[in-house]
Amino acid sequence: MLLNSAQREQKMLAWAYGGLWVFVSAFLWAPSRDGLEGIYALAFFIPLLMVLPWRRPELAVYGGWFTAAALAYASWALVSGLWGGDLGYLVVQWLVLVVWLAGTAWVLQKKSIDWDQILRWLVVIGALSALLNIAVFYWNHPLAARMEGVTVARAPTLVGQVYGVVVLLGILLSWRTDCFKCALGLSLACIPALAALGLSQSRGPLLSLVLALLIGLCWLRPGWKILLVQLSASLVGLLSLFVIFPLDQLLLERGASFRDQIWLDVIRQMIADPGLFLWGIGMSEVTDIQTSIGEYHHAHNAWLDIVYRTGMIGLSLAVVHLVLLLWAARRHLPLAPLTLWLLYGCGCLLVDSRTLFWEIDVKWLLYWVPAGLLAAALMPRKSVPVRAPLNG
Repeated sequence: MLLNSAQREQKMLAWAYGGLWVFVSAFLWAPSRDGLEGIYALAFFIPLLMVLPWRRPELAVYGGWFTAAALAYASWALVSGLWGGDLGYLVVQWLVLVVWLAGTAWVLQKKSIDWDQILRWLVVIGALSALLNIAVFYWNHPLAARMEGVTVARAPTLVGQVYGVVVLLGILLSWRTDCFKCALGLSLACIPALAALGLSQSRGPLLSLVLALLIGLCWLRPGWKILLVQLSASLVGLLSLFVIFPLDQLLLERGASFRDQIWLDVIRQMIADPGLFLWGIGMSEVTDIQTSIGEYHHAHNAWLDIVYRTGMIGLSLAVVHLVLLLWAARRHLPLAPLTLWLLYGCGCLLVDSRTLFWEIDVKWLLYWVPAGLLAAALMPRKSVPVRAPLNG
């Protein structure tokens, strides 16, 4: 028997709500980027395509001005495909992002969310994933080797970025509870992810994590007891890290890992054609950049990559979206973990990644996932009516 519209919405809502959290957690366990995209399609994209196109467009239900600002940036990036030469690929990415932002807002408006409980589950899954990654990689590698991942986060930098999110959420949640034993348990759950971050030897995620925690320290004002335990454990961990990895190798020998030269060459290319500063070279599926030291997949700075591909117009639209979110979130203390997750991601994107508007990869965990969740949480909750069954 065919479902009427009200029944279909209820079925798809239940499917998409569970699928949303499966997709978010999949950044910690999905075996590949293709696998991650498949999970997104089956768990979230398909059920919402069976609902959203048939509903009346309502900005307040679909993320308000947060979604509008994000899609203004995405739409300009899409338009830049006219001179970037790959419009068809970008249309698909635009649709994927629309469904994520509008669908997340719609689904979470219909559900009462215990954010701390959801984030605790992510910390637990992240801890188990980190243990598995460490065991698999170091079974055949010396301890001094930079850890690579066995999930969607393959490269050491991506490993650091993903497990930095887990550590950040675990510590922030430990600061928000009045139960010392609970706080201690959350802190212990962070250890595998913190070990994975350290073993990846990724300085960008580590620095971004420290800065996000410093902001959280001023914002959340945690109890001194758990803070003392965490600081003592961190000191022991740092000393152990410097014993395993000599300080001069970890901080000095790798320098900027050629990032400074890549950034300089990208800027020089734009100076040679000043029009690029305004509208960029245009977006395409291929993101390779030719530099004086070789070919790279991106500018290793998402914000610079945005300027290079979509110009200052694209960067301005992206910054408007980010500022709107952060400005609205500044007075919502219960949403501090989501806000600081987004800030952490922005810090990581300063020293890695390509433009924000591209296919689903680890970059989504750093920006679009927290941005979409935060926008949905900031929207005033109201009863979203489901269509009444048709008579007869």
